[in-house]
Amino acid sequence: MNWYNPIKIVVATLVLALCTACATKPPEVNTDVVINFPPTDPVTSVEQADIVLDAVALSKSQIDWRFKQKEQICYTRFFVNHCLLNAKSEKRLDLARVKKMEVEANYFKRNDNVEQMDRNLVEKNLANPLSDAEQKPESASGPESPDSNPEREPAK
Repeated sequence: MNWYNPIKIVVATLVLALCTACATKPPEVNTDVVINFPPTDPVTSVEQADIVLDAVALSKSQIDWRFKQKEQICYTRFFVNHCLLNAKSEKRLDLARVKKMEVEANYFKRNDNVEQMDRNLVEKNLANPLSDAEQKPESASGPESPDSNPEREPAK
C-alpha cells in the first residue's frame, strides 16, 4: 500500500478543508433586533407612566442583549477595540433616548404623589380644624410693634 493512493489524498484534503472552514467561520449572531422604544407622547396619567416605565425596562433589556451580541462578534474581528467603541456608542445613544422617557414618567409620578399627599393633608386639616383655644393669639393680632412694650426702655 502506497500513501500516494489518490483516494486517500482526496479524502484527507476534504477533511482538512472542512475543518479549516469550520474553524475560521465567524459565529452567526443576529444583532438586527428591533428595540421597542417607549412612546414619546407626554405622560398625562399614572397608568400611562407605569406603562412607559415597563416599556423602558423592556427597551433597556433589549439594548443590553444587543450590546452583548455585538460584543461577542467584536472579539472575532481584527480591530476589536474599534468595533467595541462602535457598539458602546450605539448602546449609549439608545440608552439616552430611553432615559428621557424614564425621567419624564418618574417626574410625573413624583408630582402626582406630592399632589396626593397635599390633598390628604388638606382633607385632614378640614376634618379636624383647630379650636379657638389651640390657636395662638399672636397669629390673630399680628406682630407687635417694639414701641408698644411698656417694660422696655427706649434706646438712646
